[in-house]
Amino acid sequence: MQEVNQNLAEEAGLNITHICLPPESGEDEIIDEILKINEDTRVHGLALQISENSFSNKVLNALQPEKDVDGVTDVNLGKLVRGDAHECFISPVARAVIELLEKSELSQS
Repeated sequence: MQEVNQNLAEEAGLNITHICLPPESGEDEIIDEILKINEDTRVHGLALQISENSFSNKVLNALQPEKDVDGVTDVNLGKLVRGDAHECFISPVARAVIELLEKSELSQS
């Protein structure tokens, strides 16, 4: 999957850097890496690919909402739930569901 993402990014003129931490990395190590990325002005977005065990509020919310391309921070999820989808990043899966629902509503009208 990483190779596919890398190829698609190159075609679109984007630069992707894959940071791979050891599987046994703890919450603090993951957060330290996220905080470094937050401070890097060359980085415009971050997709977290971490184990389910690492998905904690503390880890997810360490990410700046502006760089949260998956829409997993409390800020982005809150905006999405309130109906402010145009003001936040939305995960591709959530975006697909929204589009399906919108199309479904149109076809029922």
